[in-house]
Amino acid sequence: MKKMKFSVRTSIISRTKHCFSITFIILLASLSSACQITAPVTGTMTETTRGSVKYSQYYLWLKSLNNNQLLLEEHKQHSLLTSEVNGKALSQGKLILIYSLPNSTIHQPYKAKRLLNEHLLASNSMSKENLAFTMLLRDQLNTQLHLLEKQTLSEQELTKQSDEHHAIIEQLNQQLNHVNQQLMLLKLIDQNINERG
Repeated sequence: MKKMKFSVRTSIISRTKHCFSITFIILLASLSSACQITAPVTGTMTETTRGSVKYSQYYLWLKSLNNNQLLLEEHKQHSLLTSEVNGKALSQGKLILIYSLPNSTIHQPYKAKRLLNEHLLASNSMSKENLAFTMLLRDQLNTQLHLLEKQTLSEQELTKQSDEHHAIIEQLNQQLNHVNQQLMLLKLIDQNINERG
């Protein structure tokens, strides 16, 4: 039962990750087809004029980072978020993308969705391209969170069924023990009758 539960959970997780990976690749390919992606040698993402950045380029740049570099970028954006007044929306947008990375160690879709909702309420000067990317990301996060909720419900249902099965097995074992005890008593009675007889 545990192997079945584990394989179902693993299957659901791998299908979810695979679905989101394909969706993000298609999304990024379509949004960045007209964009030139440049990753400087220093390991930081260059920003365009007026302190803005194209989210599609930034997302692709994040995908090229390893886990340690992602952690450093997350820390940098947190620092900028708390220290800057003017660049707060930009840092918040970048954190949303960092937490949305599906295969990273800092993947936090619930946190990304919360920040995204705040970002959409507070931001009124987003470029059309960034707005489109953000809206698509919102839809993807909604789908991902829905799948995570379904996975949680499935796991809870499997646990419930497993507990029910364990209870039935325990009950059957108790009945078997009782029957074995009665059988032993019957054998003793039969042996006593044969000895007298």
